Amino acid sequence: MRNTSVPTSTWSGAHRWAPRHLVAPRDEGEVLAGIARARGSRIPLRVIGGGHSFTPLAATDGVAMSLDAHQGLVHADPVTGLVTLRGGTRLWEIADLLAPYGLALPVMGDIDRQSIAGAIQTGTHGTGARFTGFSGMVRGLRLALADGSVVEASPDRERDLFEAARLGLGTIGVVLEVTLACVPVYRLDLIESTEEIGPTVGSFLQDSSITDHQEFFWFPRTGRATVRTSRRVAQGTPRQRPHRVTEVIQQEVLGNAAWDLMCRGAAVIPGLSRPAAELASRLFAGPHVVDDSASVFTAPRRVRFQESEWAIPAHRFEEAFEALRTRFEDERVRVTFPLEVRRAAADDVWLSTAYGRDTVYLAAHRYHREEAGPFLLMVQRTLAPFAARPHWGKKHWLGRRDLAALYPRFEDFRAVRAAADPDGVLLTGYLRHLLG
Repeated sequence: MRNTSVPTSTWSGAHRWAPRHLVAPRDEGEVLAGIARARGSRIPLRVIGGGHSFTPLAATDGVAMSLDAHQGLVHADPVTGLVTLRGGTRLWEIADLLAPYGLALPVMGDIDRQSIAGAIQTGTHGTGARFTGFSGMVRGLRLALADGSVVEASPDRERDLFEAARLGLGTIGVVLEVTLACVPVYRLDLIESTEEIGPTVGSFLQDSSITDHQEFFWFPRTGRATVRTSRRVAQGTPRQRPHRVTEVIQQEVLGNAAWDLMCRGAAVIPGLSRPAAELASRLFAGPHVVDDSASVFTAPRRVRFQESEWAIPAHRFEEAFEALRTRFEDERVRVTFPLEVRRAAADDVWLSTAYGRDTVYLAAHRYHREEAGPFLLMVQRTLAPFAARPHWGKKHWLGRRDLAALYPRFEDFRAVRAAADPDGVLLTGYLRHLLG
């Protein structure tokens, strides 16, 4: 084990921490040594991946551990589709690792900088009414527990530990390896269009039920939505992308550099927020693209922001969206970033935001140089009557009592966590607030 450069802040810069020890283990033995150091010193240990959470889940004044030196493919079976990856493997690396086996992830979000362990531990998801988030893909885990033992957990072995640890907020154990259910490699045919917001909301549940992957972006208080519809096609389908120069101009010059300048201006002069949102709502849609799935799901996100995301039962989506829309008008909000709407299938992961219910996600964003709290808290309070569950990696103001009412298996999770780590080696003050 060696001291190294381990992130000590979140990507957005909202949370920073000063750990006593920074470690980057290269193998299981060094992971166990890091755990032993924390346990022996009676200080907490937290594992940090890409730092893309907007909450202080990884923050610690004890031992901060990065698994960036513990990456790579362990095993892939083209017949069963089961793939085992080391916990530190970054999402952007997985497509290339699986390509020789003709496999791919079933779904991805729009950011791929996270580690696979971090993605499953925080409930990262994409969009698609037939697809779960990353935690729902998990079929097995190899965990280093706080007592120094290493265990294999699956539906057939250490069942309760498996159920808790596949979305465990890093509090059950250090994820050494994760086995995922993958699918044959495929491409996506993506079409983006600018639509009126009313019909888009009214047809979203029906449209997303018959489309492989659909989402839309709405700039608050405008009348337009940018709708992204992706259809899965055979890997042999010819690629279709804009010329490289055109794509760089669209993604980097307009989509990141110019957008950042607009947001900076609105942060200084709030009156610019409305015209910026109006302009963006007309120009946000991109070109028709056909390419490998990982290249279409994800996009560069260089303009930093704060985010809060809420999972609501799909059948309540329209009334929840209308409640937000009305509240934004009543409060005359001035926000440059759009609201993002996605959908995911129900799953049986204990702490999943989609546990037991077909789910629609509503994600609100605020430019990182602006005060995000009041706006994001408004979103939380507006969606609370709709049994909204918070994304674990994104800003929210809920604690144990609130969360226990939202997650039917919450107390089961707490019991397994307490048995796996009775001394609280993997807990911090923030996690005690969440879990008790």
